[in-house]
Amino acid sequence: MKLIHLTDTHLTTPGRTLYGIDPLARLQAAVAHIARQHADAELCVVTGDLTHWGEDAAYASLRECLQMLPMPVLPLIGNHDDRGRFRAAFPETPVDDNGFVQWTQDTSAGRFILLDTVIGDADPRRPSAGYFDPRRIDWLRAQLDRAQADATPVFLFMHHPPFGVGIAAFDDINLVAEDARAFGALLREYGPIRGQIRHLFFGHIHRPISGSWHGIPFSTLPATAHQSGLDFLAETDRFTHEAPGYGVVLITPEQVTVHISDFLYRGPQIDPGSERLHD
Repeated sequence: MKLIHLTDTHLTTPGRTLYGIDPLARLQAAVAHIARQHADAELCVVTGDLTHWGEDAAYASLRECLQMLPMPVLPLIGNHDDRGRFRAAFPETPVDDNGFVQWTQDTSAGRFILLDTVIGDADPRRPSAGYFDPRRIDWLRAQLDRAQADATPVFLFMHHPPFGVGIAAFDDINLVAEDARAFGALLREYGPIRGQIRHLFFGHIHRPISGSWHGIPFSTLPATAHQSGLDFLAETDRFTHEAPGYGVVLITPEQVTVHISDFLYRGPQIDPGSERLHD
């Protein structure tokens, strides 16, 4: 299976820039590149922060842009999104019984479980951090039990990582501690012991990072919008104009391979045999 992973598109109202870049133009370039290079992909998953301020116009331009992709798109929400406005713009996206934007999707590689880590609408806690309250824990446990009964491998997708990544500015707004502990305890039951959870994909960090957590491999990507500086000392984040990217994920029964496409690269391509430069 070939999967496209996009994250942190941060669209604004059309024509408005953000931190010195045009997020819509960036996404349009990514979509055009995917359509040329990866039309054979089975699915595209977008792991949240679809918009920056949650405006209706931003969701409308997002929907129009994503419709240009030649494969189905599964969009999740992030902390910059508005759940109600997202649901109005993407009414076909499933929600659970509590109204959270999370569901399962069966694919040729296994079962994708797509999670909502955004604060509840009436919750007064930190809005940028991630949350996964007991209602969501119970829902995820039920999905993992069903996948186990079906002998189906699982791939998890979410916006906020449930752990720190060593960058202080983000570690303070990842999944909050109490929810991260409950999430980790649940995944330990199903991941390394039963070998059921094959990979965890997330967004939020705006950087390429990979590793493992409780024995479960994970990866995240550059945003299609602005990036986060790799600074382990700063207490607040600094955004950069480092190259955007998207993920091309190749999944077989034995292996998960994650490539990052630098889709705006326009430099030379060098043939090592002839040493000729190609346009």
